[in-house]
Amino acid sequence: MSLVAILVGLAVTVALVAGIASGVVGLTRSRTPSAPAVRGHVTEVMKILTTGNLPGTGNQPQFTNPQWTVHVNERVTVKIVNFDDGTAPLMGAQMMYDKVVGSSTGQELVAGQALSSIPDTNVAHTFTIVGLPFNMPIPAAPTGKSVTVVASFVPTKTGTFTWQCYAPCGAGTNGMGGAMSTMKWMEGKIKVIA
Repeated sequence: MSLVAILVGLAVTVALVAGIASGVVGLTRSRTPSAPAVRGHVTEVMKILTTGNLPGTGNQPQFTNPQWTVHVNERVTVKIVNFDDGTAPLMGAQMMYDKVVGSSTGQELVAGQALSSIPDTNVAHTFTIVGLPFNMPIPAAPTGKSVTVVASFVPTKTGTFTWQCYAPCGAGTNGMGGAMSTMKWMEGKIKVIA
């Protein structure tokens, strides 16, 4: 065997051993899952109007733009302009909906002020997606004016998710009838696609 053949064989052997060693090190090293990269940005604008005439119950509050489609790992900014000056104070199990949940910053902007919750007695509505999870408490608007609430989130799974208002702002003695139980009023769908 020539000296050149021995040297080439030795070089190949060293390369193989080095490759195997780096593979073993890679397997034994603990890996931290990385957060998926945000792939884009979309803003969804909704309004809460009080002029909706729901058959059988009269004027009821209503969200506009109740159904939308976004992409997984896309930053979604939800901008809600509330014209409803009535409150729907939270009670009992509903008290948890006075806090911002699932937003990118842990807060929402209410008329430009960063807040992590709204006093339960001043909540008019919520925009809540239990399946993601995401919750924006919406305060009552000043009489004759509006209040704008903005928060962002990044959905990390695909599917169709129901959003709903969890403040008792509808018809009936407990406020959970009428608009509260009617799709496209205080309830809608968000489809998250790949």
